[in-house]
Amino acid sequence: MNSKRLSGLAILILILFIGCSGNSANIRNQSRDKSEITQQELIKNWSDYDISYNSMVIFFDPKNDDRKILVNKYWSRVKDKETWTDIFEPDHNATGNDYIYKVWGNETREIWVHNQFYGYVIQKHREIVAARIVGENTVRLTHQFSGDWRG
Repeated sequence: MNSKRLSGLAILILILFIGCSGNSANIRNQSRDKSEITQQELIKNWSDYDISYNSMVIFFDPKNDDRKILVNKYWSRVKDKETWTDIFEPDHNATGNDYIYKVWGNETREIWVHNQFYGYVIQKHREIVAARIVGENTVRLTHQFSGDWRG
């Protein structure tokens, strides 16, 4: 391959890499110890967050900032203490959601865009969760079921 073609190909790959890498948020795992501390704080201060969940994922969007985490309309929202209690106390399952309490206790992950913290996400093991930047100070959290039902 001649040098002009190789240079052109290298530039094209660089442009594609730069263009594709700028719209994803970073979801970072917390250490096991830090995760346990964070979850205790979330239990205690649940009303400081907008909390949404599906059967395998729960996320916490702090209310006191100008950043937003969006999900599709099929996610449920925590609006009262009874619903919140269902999430981390399996014997209290008043909402009939048999799966969400199994998410609680897994590692807590943090959602970051550049150097700005957006919130927390906890998911069942092997589930696929991503966050994409969709506007200024806004990310959209997506979840794909893994199809791995081993527990």
